[in-house]
Amino acid sequence: MDQAVSANATVNGTSSLVKDNASPADRGRAALFAILIALATLPYLNILLNGFVYDDHTQITENPYLRNFHHLREIFTTTVWSYMGVEGLTNYYRPLMTLTYAACYRVFGPLAYGFHLASLALHAIAVLLVFAIAERVTRDRVWAFAAGALFAIHPAHTESVAWIAAVTDVELTVFALLTFYFYVTLDDSDASGLMASATARMAAMLTSFVLALFAKEQALMLPALAMIYEYLCRSTMHTERPIRTPGPVPLMTRFRPLARYFPLWIGAAAYVVWRVHFIGAFAPVHQMRTLTLKQVALSAVALAGQYLGKLLWPARLCAFYIFHPSSRLADPRVIAGFAALCALALLFAMLLRRREPNLRFAAFGIAWMLVTLAPVLNAHWMAANVFAERYLYLPSVGFCWLAGGAFSALWHRTAVRPVWRRALVTTGLALLALGAVRIVTRNRDWRDDIRLYTRTLEQSPGAYPILNNLGTVYWQDGQVDQAEAVWKQALAVAPTSAIVLNNLGLVATRRKQFAAAIDFFQRAIALKPVYTDPHLNLGTAEHALGQRESAEAELRRALALSPLNDRAHLELGQLLLDEGRVAEAADEFRASLRAVPSASAYDGLGTSEQRQGRSGTAEAAWRAALALDHFDSQVHFALGALYDAEGRRREALDEYRAGLVSDPQNAQALAAVRKLSDRK
Repeated sequence: MDQAVSANATVNGTSSLVKDNASPADRGRAALFAILIALATLPYLNILLNGFVYDDHTQITENPYLRNFHHLREIFTTTVWSYMGVEGLTNYYRPLMTLTYAACYRVFGPLAYGFHLASLALHAIAVLLVFAIAERVTRDRVWAFAAGALFAIHPAHTESVAWIAAVTDVELTVFALLTFYFYVTLDDSDASGLMASATARMAAMLTSFVLALFAKEQALMLPALAMIYEYLCRSTMHTERPIRTPGPVPLMTRFRPLARYFPLWIGAAAYVVWRVHFIGAFAPVHQMRTLTLKQVALSAVALAGQYLGKLLWPARLCAFYIFHPSSRLADPRVIAGFAALCALALLFAMLLRRREPNLRFAAFGIAWMLVTLAPVLNAHWMAANVFAERYLYLPSVGFCWLAGGAFSALWHRTAVRPVWRRALVTTGLALLALGAVRIVTRNRDWRDDIRLYTRTLEQSPGAYPILNNLGTVYWQDGQVDQAEAVWKQALAVAPTSAIVLNNLGLVATRRKQFAAAIDFFQRAIALKPVYTDPHLNLGTAEHALGQRESAEAELRRALALSPLNDRAHLELGQLLLDEGRVAEAADEFRASLRAVPSASAYDGLGTSEQRQGRSGTAEAAWRAALALDHFDSQVHFALGALYDAEGRRREALDEYRAGLVSDPQNAQALAAVRKLSDRK
C-alpha cells in the first residue's frame, strides 16, 4: 500500500487524519464506540429477566454435556443433540454454541440471566465490528456509525439476541466479521502492535474463521465473499492503492490476491472433511419435506423477497412462520421476491457504474447480503421453521453497510442546508427510538414459554410444533385438561406427528387408561422408531400393568437409542428394584445420576444400597436426594426408618416429622412418630 496516498486520501471531501492528530481521532472513535455499545445493550437489558424458553430446555437445562468440561470430545465431534442417542442424530452441528453454554453453566450455573448476558455481550461486539470494518474501508465515520447504529437497533435481531438458543447466529456473525476485518487489513502498512506482522494478521484471520465455522456452517460463504471483495473493492479502496509502474506486472504482485484468500478456501475444505469424518456426512439427516426442483427454486425466490421485506419493514415479528412451498410463477410471493432481487441487481449495477471506491463497498454490501442469505433459501434442506428471523442476523450486516452509505451521502449533501440536515438527524433519531421501543416490547415475548407460545400462535395459529410445546408447558404445570386440549388441536393439524401422539399417550397414562396409552405409544413408535420417549413411556405403562418382561424390553430399547437418558435409567432401575435385582438396579440409578442428578435417582440408589446392607452409602444417597428436594417425604421417612433401626431415635423422630410436613396424613409415619415418642 502507498503510505503517502493512504495518509492523504479524501472521502466525501474530508481528509483522513494523519498520525499527528491520532489522539483527537481516538477520542472521537471511543465516543462513537460508547454510543454504539449503549444502542446495542440498553434496549436489550430486559432480556436479563427472561428465562429459558423453547429449545433452550433441550440444549441447556436437559443437556448433560454442560455439567462439566468432560465432554469436549463429544461437543466437537458430534451434533448438538447427540446426548439423546439415535434420536439426537441431526444436521445441527454447533460446537462453539455448546462450548459457550458449558462456559456459562460453569460460571452462572443453570440461571438464564448469565446466558442472556453472554448473548448481549456478543451482540455489542458484532455492532462494533460492523462499525470498525465500514470505517476501515470507507474512512467515513458517518457511514460507519450509521451502519453500526442501524445494526444495533434493527428489530429483526431480537430473536437472535433475546433467545438463548439463537446465540449461534450471533457467534457466527461476530467471528465472520472478525475474520473479514483481519482480511481487510492484510498487507496494511498502517498496522501496529501485535497485529503489525502480516503473518500475525493471517493467523488471526484463520483462527477467527475456524471459530466462525464451528459456530455455524454458513461461514463457508466467507471465502467467496473474500474473493468478491478482493476483485470488487480492494484495488480501489483506501486499504490498498496499487503503485502504477511501467512494464509488466511482477508475478508475485499478480498472485498476491490469491495468497490472501486462498488460505480461507483451504480452511473451508478442512472443515468439510472434519465434519464428514466425525458425523458421517456433511448433512447426514434428510428432512421429511418432499419438494420438486421447481418448488425449491420458486420457494427460494419467494423466501428471498420475504427476508428482504423483513429487513425493510420489521413490523410483524414471529417465532414460527408456517411455510407454504411455491409452485407457480404467478404466485404473488414469487413475483414480489423476483421484483426485490431485480431491484437489488439494478442497484448493484448502478453503484458499480459510478466507479467511486466507497460506492463499490456499498455494492459489496449487497453481495454480502445475498451470499450469506443464499444457504437458507433452499427449503429442501431446512427444518420445519424454513423462514426464521434469526437467519437475517448475518445477512443484515450487508444491508446496514448499504443503508449507512445512503445516510452518509445524504449527510454530506445536506452540509450546506442546515434545515435539511436537522431533518435528516431528526429522522434518524426517530428511527432509532422506534427500533429501540420495538426491541423492548418484543423482548417481553421471550419472557417464558407460555407467553412466547401464545404470542406466536396469535401470529401463526396453525403452527403445530408451537401447539405441541404449549401443551407440554401445561402438562408440566399439572394442567392436564388444558394440555390434552392443545395436543388434540396439534394432532388435528399434524395427524402423523409422533411427538403429539406420544404426549397424548402420557395423558392416557396419567388417567390410568393404559390400553389407550399403549395404543398412542405404539402408533408413535411405528411412525418414528428411533424416537426414544414412546419406547420409554410404553415401558413405564407396561410396568404399571405388571407386564415386567415386555416393560424391561421397551426400556432397554429406549436406552439403546439414548444411552444418556436419565429417565430411562431411572425407570429401569425402579423396575429392577421391584423384581429384587438390587445390584442391577443400583447400577441403573448411578447411570441416571451420571446423566442428570435427581432426587428420584438418589432415592432409588439409597433404597438399593440399604437392601444390600450398606446403610452408610444409603444414608449418603438419601442426604443427596434431600439436598435437591428437601420436601421429599418418602426420603425423610426412609431416613427415619434407617435411624430407628440403628437406635438413633432423636434423628429418626426429626426425619419423620420433616416428612410429615409435606405428607401429614401418612399413616405409617404417624405411627412411627407415636412409637418413637412413647419410647422417650
